[in-house]
Amino acid sequence: MADWVETFKGAILSSEYDPEAHMNSQTYVSRFDQATWFLLSSIGVTPEKMREAEQRVAIVRQGFQYLRELKGGDLVEIKSGFVAVGKKYIRFHHRMFNTVSGELVASSDCTGVLADLSSGKSVKLPAAFKKAAEAHLVTFNVAKD
Repeated sequence: MADWVETFKGAILSSEYDPEAHMNSQTYVSRFDQATWFLLSSIGVTPEKMREAEQRVAIVRQGFQYLRELKGGDLVEIKSGFVAVGKKYIRFHHRMFNTVSGELVASSDCTGVLADLSSGKSVKLPAAFKKAAEAHLVTFNVAKD
C-alpha cells in the first residue's frame, strides 16, 4: 500500500467561519475539492490534460463525515489516497486533520469518473491513469497499535 498524499494545508480564515467561529460546511467542501485536484495531479491528471483530452473529472458520489469542530485560526491539513480503481471509476478518500492536535476532524469519500465533454458520458480510464492510481492505493481501515 502507498502512503497518503498531502493534498492541502492552510488556516481557517475569518471569511470561512460562522458567527461562533466554527468553520462552515461550505469551506469543508471547498477544501476537499481543492484536495481532489492535488491528489489527481499527484498521478499526472491536471486540468490542462483534461482540457487537451476534451474530458472532465465528474464526481458521481461524495460523502462527508464531520468528527470535530474547527475554529477560526486553526491550522488544517488534508491527506488523500485512492481506495479503489475500476475500469471506469476511481474511488478516493480525503482525511482532514487539525495540524496542531493531530486529530482527525473530517473525511470525505468520493467516487469519480472521466467524462467525455461532447457526449457527457463516462469513458474507460486510460491505462496510464489507471496504473498511476493503482500505485497510490491506500488503506484506511487499519487498527492503530
